[in-house]
Amino acid sequence: MTRFISIIISLFALSSLCLLSACGGGGGGGDSSGTSKAADDASSPVVTMLTGKVADGYLREARVFLDRNNNHAYDNGEPTTQSTSGGSYQLDVSPGEGDLYPVVAQVVAGQTVDEDTGTTVAYNYLLESSPGYWQFVSPLTTLVKLERDKNPSFSHQQAEIAIRSRFGIADSVSLFTDYIEPENVNSALITEHSRTHKAAQVIATLMGRVRESIRQNLGGIIGATEQSLVSYMVSDQILLQAGVIEQALNAERNQGSVVDVVALTNNIADAINTDRLDAEALALYEQRLEQNFETWDMSPPSIQSQYPPADDTASVDVVVSLSFDESLDETLLSNNIVDLSGPNGSVSGVLNYDRESLSISFTPSQLLIPFSRYQVTVKGELADALGNSLGDDVSWSFTTIFDQVPPPLPDF
Repeated sequence: MTRFISIIISLFALSSLCLLSACGGGGGGGDSSGTSKAADDASSPVVTMLTGKVADGYLREARVFLDRNNNHAYDNGEPTTQSTSGGSYQLDVSPGEGDLYPVVAQVVAGQTVDEDTGTTVAYNYLLESSPGYWQFVSPLTTLVKLERDKNPSFSHQQAEIAIRSRFGIADSVSLFTDYIEPENVNSALITEHSRTHKAAQVIATLMGRVRESIRQNLGGIIGATEQSLVSYMVSDQILLQAGVIEQALNAERNQGSVVDVVALTNNIADAINTDRLDAEALALYEQRLEQNFETWDMSPPSIQSQYPPADDTASVDVVVSLSFDESLDETLLSNNIVDLSGPNGSVSGVLNYDRESLSISFTPSQLLIPFSRYQVTVKGELADALGNSLGDDVSWSFTTIFDQVPPPLPDF
């Protein structure tokens, strides 16, 4: 009997140990940020590991950090790590921080390796992701995140749609997963992923080159307080060129002409007037942030139509007109904002602005000389209602014809 009781006690003790072993340790904190790691003792903080990739292409030896104050710069105390082969990174953060703060990758010239080329990158630039989207950090996630920064009323989806539509990226391609080596996709999707990859390659190089030009214009240093403004300035310049990138990629998709990424990037970089991206422009960006408009607008007014068309013909009584995509700053609309010049120099006339049609017209004070070449110049000072100027003069020419009906002869 005594032996039987001893056996029962032993079995009870063994089952208790099994229960304790099953219930203790290894639990996650319910955080959506990634793999949680329990502390070794009660005094150690509980951390969560964010895991993801940095591209484009995969970027090795980039500094990855959690930007807790969203200033686009690493600050002491912020979690940081280095990306490894395949652009992979692991970042230890406090539980929940992955959904609160953006992940930023600092791409360092001469150090960070672009695995597309196997060489170190030539220019410094920053890649970012919106809070909660740390799994893939790329030029496209950067533009999405910056659109949200510039437009506080935007949802994440609105910012994504804005970027996707600017570059013509198919809805079937996620901007927030790895489009370089996508998993479980058919051949048609592989083509779209490749197209997205090329767009990101162009954007990444432009980010570096435009940022470097701004740095030089600012005297060789981008201060800690200027990082956000410079990031917005870089993204705006790239978005202004989005149509060129889309057009080139559409030609490859529809006509089979292979895009030369390097040549396309060089052509776009040469077209960007970086001389204007200086301290004065930075001050304008700072002013725009302080104004806190509901919608961000740092783009100059765009000419939608012009008459006469370039290199066309027009009557000697022509009225020169232009229409724009937005309201203009009426304080700048003096007669000399549009110059019409011909064989005898500048032509005098009257300038009018139609608020409803967003158009200006210049009516010469006299008939033009027939069969002569005239040039129209719209001065770069012309600006929209927010003060965004054209920057460069816009000029085109036309030739006059004589199409006037002579007055009837008098009766005798």
